[in-house]
Amino acid sequence: MNAAARFAACAVALGLAVARAAHAAAPDGAGPPNDARAAHDYLLSCGGCHALDGSGSARVPSLRGVDRLLAKTGGRDYVLRVPGVSSAPLSDARLAALLDWVFVSFGNHAAPRFTAAEVNAARRQPFVDPKAARHALD
Repeated sequence: MNAAARFAACAVALGLAVARAAHAAAPDGAGPPNDARAAHDYLLSCGGCHALDGSGSARVPSLRGVDRLLAKTGGRDYVLRVPGVSSAPLSDARLAALLDWVFVSFGNHAAPRFTAAEVNAARRQPFVDPKAARHALD
């Protein structure tokens, strides 16, 4: 392993250790949004499909510039009801914090302040056809 690869491996390990400590220190939904915990939740719940840098893939949308959806009528509701969000294996409070983190990461500049109550309500009505819902926003 070369020096650059060792450095990258150490950075990832350190990031995971910080996230793990933050996760253990704060009970579910307690206190203000925790960036380390949200980053950890992104890594485990979103990063596998959307990529660690939020760039997505040929089949999965990028999260870069996703803040533009909030400016559209129905955009906030759309974000809350897409399958990956509505079925995420997180509590409503943790999912709200994760969404807040996504909207200030990956070059996004929104601060939507999602709430656990609105996440809970949206999860009760996930989209049957998310592609049609996305096209309806345009």
